[in-house]
Amino acid sequence: MMIAVVLFFGVFSLQAQVDVQVQTQPAEEAEEKPKKLTDEEVQEFKHYQFYLDQPALSIENIKYANDEEKTIEGQLSKDGKRVVIEGYTKRGRVTATVKYKDGTTEEVSRSSCVIDPVIPL
Repeated sequence: MMIAVVLFFGVFSLQAQVDVQVQTQPAEEAEEKPKKLTDEEVQEFKHYQFYLDQPALSIENIKYANDEEKTIEGQLSKDGKRVVIEGYTKRGRVTATVKYKDGTTEEVSRSSCVIDPVIPL
């Protein structure tokens, strides 16, 4: 008799677990990726910037990587860690010759993915 009672409650509890409806939370909406700026939208900002790996003394020959003839105006920030450029009118990779404080010179190249607009305050 005791075995029958244990089996009855065991089967009853299993049946209750199966009958319970599991509520699932709605799937989170996929995060939207930020939209890339078009060449026309790029022209809306006057200044853009990119960062250097170490502080620099000077910067020269800023230009588009795929257009050797078109130069871009730019200057170093006061701390020498950022290059602020003007005339960045289309998306594209930019190259520049950088002279560092330790005396070394390097040609750096930055993708449009890391060239950020400078928003006036």
